[in-house]
Amino acid sequence: MAEAYVLLKVNPGDERNIVKLLSELPEVKDVNELYGEWDIIIKVAVKNFEELDPLLSENIRVIKGVQLTSTMIVAKYRY
Repeated sequence: MAEAYVLLKVNPGDERNIVKLLSELPEVKDVNELYGEWDIIIKVAVKNFEELDPLLSENIRVIKGVQLTSTMIVAKYRY
């Protein structure tokens, strides 16, 4: 299992629609709107790191209104 947190900067006013679209992706485990420099943070989980690139490139970054993403891959889990 590979997990990552993705920060998203989106067009003003598109936050709620993008949150809804993101929450429908099965790999997205948590979605939160933020105040500040970034607008949304999501937690994603995929079977392996090879699945992370298509998720980001083909499913998340192509959403209309997404301007910028920053991905932080989880290095160590705490149980």
